Amino acid sequence: MDQAAVAARLRTYEGSIPYMYKCTGGEVTVGVGHAMPSAGAAAALAWQVGGAPAGTEAVTADYGAVSAAPKGMVAAAYASLTQCRMGDADIEALVQADVVSFEAQLRRTLPRWDSYPETVQEALFDMAFNLGLGGLMKFPAMLNAVDAGDWATAAAQCHRLGISDARNQETANLFRQATSAAAG
Repeated sequence: MDQAAVAARLRTYEGSIPYMYKCTGGEVTVGVGHAMPSAGAAAALAWQVGGAPAGTEAVTADYGAVSAAPKGMVAAAYASLTQCRMGDADIEALVQADVVSFEAQLRRTLPRWDSYPETVQEALFDMAFNLGLGGLMKFPAMLNAVDAGDWATAAAQCHRLGISDARNQETANLFRQATSAAAG
């Protein structure tokens, strides 16, 4: 899998947000879709307030404020609830680590991962990163098509609800590219 292409695609569709916000699933998130399950997980990351390292209390307060806020708002709506910010280099390091970690999880979850064409791996990665591994597993017809090498059916079955048409179309196109590569 082309990890650089995956990271670029994530930046395009997830954005790169330097403060805590709630993703569409309601998880407190930062950077390029990095979910933080607890205030402790947030405090383990590199944060700044006014250019100086943020203390645990500030990070915990921000986490609590965002966690208590309603989900479904655009990310920018959470900015005024927080004082901590993450620098671009720290966000980039986080997304690179997330791509490596998440690919390893996919490799463990999908036994035939290494046999899939690169574009199929990228499509599955995008879906799993966006939905979680459990969410990806809710697409059994698509996963069966993937295991059968039926990329056209996989493309037809990969549509996610609540996701932009552009992102869904790009994912379908990644499956279709495997069809083209197999034919060529």
